[in-house]
Amino acid sequence: MRLRYGTNPHQPAAITSVRDGSSPFRVVNGEPSYINVLDAVGAWQLVREASAAFDAPAAASFKHVSPAGAALAGSVDAAMRNTYGLSAVSPVTSAYVRARDADPKSSFGDFVAISHPVDAELADLLKRLTCDGIVAPGYEEGVVETLAAKKRGTFLVLEADHAFAPPAEEVREIFGLRLTQRADDEPLTRSWLAEPVVGELTAAAVDDLLLGLIVLRYTQSNSVAYLKDGMTIGIGAGQQSRVDCTRLAGQKADTWWLRRHPGVLAGSTQPRLSERIAHQLDYLEADWLSTADRQAWLARMTDVAMVSDGALPFRDNVDHAGRHGVRFIAEPGGSIRSAEIAEACKELDIALTWTGIRLFRH
Repeated sequence: MRLRYGTNPHQPAAITSVRDGSSPFRVVNGEPSYINVLDAVGAWQLVREASAAFDAPAAASFKHVSPAGAALAGSVDAAMRNTYGLSAVSPVTSAYVRARDADPKSSFGDFVAISHPVDAELADLLKRLTCDGIVAPGYEEGVVETLAAKKRGTFLVLEADHAFAPPAEEVREIFGLRLTQRADDEPLTRSWLAEPVVGELTAAAVDDLLLGLIVLRYTQSNSVAYLKDGMTIGIGAGQQSRVDCTRLAGQKADTWWLRRHPGVLAGSTQPRLSERIAHQLDYLEADWLSTADRQAWLARMTDVAMVSDGALPFRDNVDHAGRHGVRFIAEPGGSIRSAEIAEACKELDIALTWTGIRLFRH
């Protein structure tokens, strides 16, 4: 298959199936680029794995080979209904809205992944959003035509093969070298979270932590995710310092919660969806909320779960997490300072579990 271009427009590119006639998706509309393919493959694997783990529709909003947000189908709160102009919401629509709402600024121009067939309601929402493409296992009647009309007819629509099984071995060629490794197919289940070393995990926290493990498996390392109620509310990806991931994810989680402040919602009356989101972010960045009001509102955010793809090297990660409502942490453990991490969690009343599995992605 010819690709529109490579990582950059000046790089010609092509794609070949490893197994003749076998592909994880087929092109229904548009012409993919190199990055489109990387986003589609990562995003589809994420939602397929999350949907299987929870037996529910899952969605992801991907940008530059990492999720800006990911979520399971669930409740859509007043802030989301107001922002996206929603009334009745189908399960697949709720999954995507919850995924995109984690970080709508970063999701601008995203690649959409849905674990279940796309319905007309979600297609109508996507018509009003800036997206580059979508991958899903199917599309209800008339949906492809609705989506294909986006971007002057160039919107990329991919149909995933739910039964596709990749080779057990991954191969990458770069700069004259060929690297080979076993695919990261270790099953992620609640068993990785069964024995907390500090405090206790609620059933809801276990679910959020498991979703976080799945999300970080497909996020560029280093990475940290904050989750609540079956959705990410902040992802810090691709940072060289882990505490920078923790800070970044925490800042995004704060923004997610502040967008729910009554003062922010009252002013979100712009006619266009993109304008409503821009207003919310401008409102917060302009510090129209007083410091005291902001701090009082942020203090109400709690029961947040945090997952790290690698071991926390210093307790500053725990200290920062505690400032953003985190009450549950899952990380691999096994660092020389893991005992200090556990002690910090005890001090801050944060439940901690060591999963014993690292989930780097490069």
